[in-house]
Amino acid sequence: MAALEKLALTDRENVTPLIEFIMPAPTLDKKDRNVVKTPKEKFLETLPDIAEDLKKSCGQFPTFVDVHLLESDVRASSFKQILDSSAHLDLFSIPVTYIIPVTSTNADMETRSVAVDFAKSNGHGLCIRIDKSHFGEKDIASHIMSFVESNGLSISNTDLLVDLRVIDQDTSIEAVRDQLARLPNLSEWRSFIVSGGVFPKDLTGFASGAVHELPRYDWKLWNDLRMTQLSRKPIFSDYTILHPFYEYVPAIGSASVRYTDEDKYWIFRGKKPGVINRKTNVKGPGSEQYIDHARTLVKRSFYKGDGYSFGDSEISRIAADGNKKPGNPGKWLEIAINHHLTLAARQTASLVGNIAERVARAASEVRVRAN
Repeated sequence: MAALEKLALTDRENVTPLIEFIMPAPTLDKKDRNVVKTPKEKFLETLPDIAEDLKKSCGQFPTFVDVHLLESDVRASSFKQILDSSAHLDLFSIPVTYIIPVTSTNADMETRSVAVDFAKSNGHGLCIRIDKSHFGEKDIASHIMSFVESNGLSISNTDLLVDLRVIDQDTSIEAVRDQLARLPNLSEWRSFIVSGGVFPKDLTGFASGAVHELPRYDWKLWNDLRMTQLSRKPIFSDYTILHPFYEYVPAIGSASVRYTDEDKYWIFRGKKPGVINRKTNVKGPGSEQYIDHARTLVKRSFYKGDGYSFGDSEISRIAADGNKKPGNPGKWLEIAINHHLTLAARQTASLVGNIAERVARAASEVRVRAN
């Protein structure tokens, strides 16, 4: 969540993040690689500190919280502890943390009840997440409204988030428009959000040692939707520079950099650090590749300058002559997401006048894993 915490205040006001909690990687013995601490054990150890971490990163601004990626046997209880702890902190601090639980109409009953009960008692409302599978239902409108009414919710205090997940060059604006038109009472929801992402699950499709372009199909789709005859224009949301489907990958990937531009992403593709060539027995490049990427990036016309965002200032610092600290994958993820959130916030703010209708999701997701 460091990328979110380091946003400039004026940009943070134009961003409503959705925090997805995920299970951490297991702790392995360095010698025999056996598991010494399971993901569940590690997550439960960090659970008491999550509310404080949310407050530090999110402050008084609205923040969506989702636990659907947690293991099923700890999902509901963890959700309740996170929400209750956040509410408890609010009693002793000003400004308060504005937490909005996220659930789906097909979530398990226990997790759904935790979200609904908190939304009604806290007064901050609820976010309902709809994905592509819901559009296979013949009467999706009745299904959604039945969920709202059976749980005693107010539609005017409920956000409707449509998560299209993967958006690519084959995504049809007409098909998406027609699907969205089937949703009930679009003008009455507190907010109407359409989300998706374009990044693949890994960068193996991009040749190493080169700079590649990836169109921002999600941004194009949102702009096209704004021009259609929907009864309400959706709020923009995306998965920043991450793949929409979370998948734990234990191996260290390539030393690559992702950088968001107005209508495309730039991918500076590196190699996996320290790999030894079996034929020559020569060790390949290491983490210093990040310094090379940074120095190449700052010379490109699309680089925004070190004063644009925290992420951009870090790129400039790493690219500076004499610097020998390249950073690591986690640092470069923070840099890329912070820059992306800054750019997305300013893009949407320039197109939409009402601050209540400016939302870019970190996502988007901002995925939080215990160390």
